[in-house]
Amino acid sequence: MTDREEKIRQLAYKIWEEEGRESGFHNDHWLRAEKEHQMTDQQAEEATKANQHADEEFAKDNSGKKSEVDIRPPSISSPD
Repeated sequence: MTDREEKIRQLAYKIWEEEGRESGFHNDHWLRAEKEHQMTDQQAEEATKANQHADEEFAKDNSGKKSEVDIRPPSISSPD
């Protein structure tokens, strides 16, 4: 069994438990689990792409620039 199939199996089992463990609906549970797994994969892929884009934009905006926080050493006295 592949990792993907194992995750779908676990999701289908969870759906089965949440619906009161009725028998006769295993195919429906499996199909719903597949759809949920696919949606989760798509969301993860979209988040990864968004993060990569943000990283690229951040690198462009901050290349060679130093902010006050980067330049000033941390304070050794407590703010209290």
